[in-house]
Amino acid sequence: NFSATQPDSRICCPSTFQGEMASRRQRLSKCCTVAIAAVALSYGFGATLYVVPGSSGPQNTGSAGAETKHLQRRALLAGLLAPAIPGRADALMPEELRAASLFQRVSPSVLTVGEKRSSPSAAPQGPTGTGFVWDASHVVTNFHVVGELKDPHVTFLRKGEAGDEHVTFGAYVVGADPLSDIAVLQVKDDQSAEMLPSLMQPLERGQSQMLKPGQEVFALGNPFGLEHSMSKGVISGLSRSMEGAGGWPMNGIIQTDASINPGNSGGPLLDSEGAVVGVNTAILSTSGTFSGVGFALPIDTVAKNVGAMIEEGYVSRPSIGVELAPDAMSESLGMPGAMVMKVVPGGPAQRAGMRALRGGQLGDVIVRMGGRQISSSSDVFRYLDQRTPGEEIVMTVQRPSPDVNSDDPDVVDLKVRLGRSNSKMVVY
Repeated sequence: NFSATQPDSRICCPSTFQGEMASRRQRLSKCCTVAIAAVALSYGFGATLYVVPGSSGPQNTGSAGAETKHLQRRALLAGLLAPAIPGRADALMPEELRAASLFQRVSPSVLTVGEKRSSPSAAPQGPTGTGFVWDASHVVTNFHVVGELKDPHVTFLRKGEAGDEHVTFGAYVVGADPLSDIAVLQVKDDQSAEMLPSLMQPLERGQSQMLKPGQEVFALGNPFGLEHSMSKGVISGLSRSMEGAGGWPMNGIIQTDASINPGNSGGPLLDSEGAVVGVNTAILSTSGTFSGVGFALPIDTVAKNVGAMIEEGYVSRPSIGVELAPDAMSESLGMPGAMVMKVVPGGPAQRAGMRALRGGQLGDVIVRMGGRQISSSSDVFRYLDQRTPGEEIVMTVQRPSPDVNSDDPDVVDLKVRLGRSNSKMVVY
């Protein structure tokens, strides 16, 4: 307050007084700007976005009138804050420029895998996933992405004169491995053949064995059908294990906090140089959406299996020719190990003299393989995953004693030459 009865040296000169008043008006204007901005923030940004099942994208939870008001408040807030941020620039930070450059470089090689579209601009029919270009004619994705597709198609999103446009090609599965959740598609060149070579630009591949926790990674894919999405995170952990088809373990799994959601499956996980270090495959969640824990198959394993599928159509694995009982059965009987429920006729285990459960009488229980302790069926799979077909190993089994008066089982060592199984007919 300036009081007429209280002379103040600051207003003795008209020019000084005017300058003081101008300064106070400016401070008052800034205070009002901040206050109104706070109100706009409180009322303008309270809407929540969610995906409506069957919709093409995020929907606002408010009514049409509320949405209009929301947009008006945002415009008001933008106008109020603009003067308060002097020299607001459009320049990006160096790390943002690197991420944007990486996206522009690799995203053309990331595509949608699903059923055939009714038209180029139409949404894909049925479930969709992601794939990426492996070489001049092949696309890699997850097995669970193509497992139920009747007529697989791959769709590229490319820049055209009129903006983004979809280019779809038919494809067929040349190899699929449910145990490692990998599938390889051959892209047909029967349509737009002259365009296909320019689209099939393989992504560079890195080495998953060189990864470190804390390392920056990027996940690309089509979450919820939102094409060419990229999320950023770090390597949260390495050497995780997941149970694959038939109980076969998937080892060396990469854990990341880069956002992975339904639709991301089969997409690449990239390092900061844009090299593929993993294939996004699963999330750990109680809601079905991302909760901060995502998993990717290590590229070293993917490369080995993809090579085998392109050459032979399947992945060869060692087999002992048995079917194991559920672990709960042996646990309930107080018999740690892997209980043999069936023996494949003519298989390696039968030739070695292994016995199966029959006529209510317990069969052999595998307790050691190659000197390694076996406590469950998962231990059997882990051991076999490190062996090769044709290799001879020693298996130690416990079997019921022929002496009916003895409660102690017999312990027998069996020499087994490992057979060969493939993804088309999996026999452990």
